This record gives sequence, C-alpha cells and structure tokens, in this order.
Amino acid sequence: MQTLSQYPAPRPPGGTPSQTEWGNNDILGIAARPYKPHSILCRQDDEEDTIFIIKSGWTLLYRGLPDGDRQIIDTPLQGDIVGFRSVPGPRFASLAAITDAAVHPIPRKALTDLILSEGSFGSKIARSLARTNAIVAEHLVNVGRRNAMRRTAHFLLELEERLTKVGLSAEGGYDCPLTQNELADILGMTPIHVNRTLRELRRAELVSFKTGHVEMLNRKSLIKLAGFEKEYLS
Repeated sequence: MQTLSQYPAPRPPGGTPSQTEWGNNDILGIAARPYKPHSILCRQDDEEDTIFIIKSGWTLLYRGLPDGDRQIIDTPLQGDIVGFRSVPGPRFASLAAITDAAVHPIPRKALTDLILSEGSFGSKIARSLARTNAIVAEHLVNVGRRNAMRRTAHFLLELEERLTKVGLSAEGGYDCPLTQNELADILGMTPIHVNRTLRELRRAELVSFKTGHVEMLNRKSLIKLAGFEKEYLS
C-alpha cells in the first residue's frame, strides 16, 4: 500500500525536485500548515474548495447530524487526501485535528489542473482516492454488519496496517490518540459499549488498548475473529 505522500510527481531525468514533489517538501509550492489538537480544518456544508493532504498527525473526518451526534467516517493519516471534488459545492463532512498535525491546503483548481496535465500523476491520485473509498466502504460494513467484537477488532487491525505502511507501527503495537468517545463515533457504539468490548478483547488475550497504546496480543486469532483481509488497503 502506498499513500499519496509517497508518490513523487513526474520530473525530467536528472532534474531537480519540482514544486509538485510529494513527501517532506512543499506541494505545488504550498508548505504544510500546522494545526493544534481540536483545530477545525474545514466544516461540513462550507463551500470553500481547499483540498487537504495530511503530512503528519492524526485527523478525523466526520459528518454531523441534526441532533448533535456525529459519525466519524475516517481517520485520515499521513499521505491521505481529504476533500477532493472535481467541481465546487458544499462539503460533505468536517475535518479536525486530534493531535498536532501538519497539513498541506491545496486549492482544488491547482490540483485538478495538475491531474489533467500529468496523466501518470492523475492515475496516482485516482488510486489514492480509490483506497479511501474502499476504507469508507469497509467502515460501512463494520457499522452495518459486524458485531461489536468483530468491528472493534477490524478497525484496530486496519489502523495497524495503515500506520505500518507509513512507519508509525512496529513490534506488534502502535500509539493511538483516539478516545473511547471517538472510537464510539467511529464504530457506531456507545462509549460504555466500547469500554466493555475492549475489556472483552483484552480478557480474551487478543488485543490491549489502554493509555493511548494498542498492543496486538494474538494477531492471528484477532484477524480470524474480525475476518480481516488487508487487500482493500492496497
């Protein structure tokens, strides 16, 4: 699996990195902007057309409901692209930082023009967006069809795979700043139900999640429980 930040834009052989270089450099000449925890990067229904590419940190993409509840759609991480639209219009969801984060704010027209002018770059963007769609679809299956144990196990395994690919998971565990309230909004459960489910998973010696760290105690059995197949993240 590759994330968008791992894809360099085309440049002439022997040439120097261009303004479209991904990774630690600016993107289209735009430096990453720092955000503090709990910062709102964009709000649902806004018509402002910035596209965000995550350089570092943890963010939440969520849709608010009229009664004040919300459903967290995804946790965009390093290299993920958020808010891509081919035409102007209101935003479907809000994006917020939950840790210190660095994010490239890219004008929609500038990124669209680059995609149209450089075919290989456009195909890489398409693959990144297809992976994002697959993640969202899997989250829908989680909420709609998997029981509490399976959906929690599946999500924690997904996070491990995504973090491993960007070098943020090692030795059978990873740091995770998500609170039980945030997990509840991701998994479609109550915080009390999340707490009970995490206790059951730990009691079964499958996975432990406490004090901001996830430890895989028995990955093989956890994968079997969740029915986790990582190919959708490719």
